[in-house]
Amino acid sequence: MMSRFMMLMVSLVVALGCVHAAEVEQVWQLDGPESEQGDFFKKSINRMAALPGFQCHFDQMMVFTDGGGQRYSGDLAVLKPKRFRWQYEQPYEQFYISDGSGIWHYEPDLMQAERLDNLEAVDPAVMKLLDGRISPADLQVLKQETDGKPGLRRYQVSIKGSDPVWLGFSKSGDLILIEREDLLGNRNRMNLSECSYIAPTENLFSFTPPDGVDVLDMRSSK
Repeated sequence: MMSRFMMLMVSLVVALGCVHAAEVEQVWQLDGPESEQGDFFKKSINRMAALPGFQCHFDQMMVFTDGGGQRYSGDLAVLKPKRFRWQYEQPYEQFYISDGSGIWHYEPDLMQAERLDNLEAVDPAVMKLLDGRISPADLQVLKQETDGKPGLRRYQVSIKGSDPVWLGFSKSGDLILIEREDLLGNRNRMNLSECSYIAPTENLFSFTPPDGVDVLDMRSSK
């Protein structure tokens, strides 16, 4: 049976805070006739790249080719460059937190924390885009389409040579969907909501293992 750690590794291939983000009413005027917004994707992605940080709630659904599936939900916080915090609330509590130089993976119910230094091993190209390590210039748009949801625009992109991934934007230009299918046909869809575009504080991205927690140092150099 796949371990919890490996399940998280699989789930992060798609995408990619312990505090729910406060809703912020912030609308960018990207609407208009289609002829006037051929650069809608460029405007949306450049604005996202210019943000110093943000916080969102996420709901994630993985659908496997064998008919199984798994739902996840929690909160994401990003502070550029390279700092992020993924907190999974469902189906069980755990989080990944990066202070920009290394990553902690902590599972409270197991009383176990892992210390990692290989960012490449745990976060994909989409995560690098979100936390500022990849620029919009590294994206290539392969195709675009509208979704069944009113106002949602989906763009299939290649991020610096990665496998294609779908990014979905609301009518106002907010990133609200990340979706990917792997070579085996497994699908992973993540919806972002309740987003705040005010950068979170730095102390959200630090972690000290509580007393009694088993710490595994997985760093390549100590």
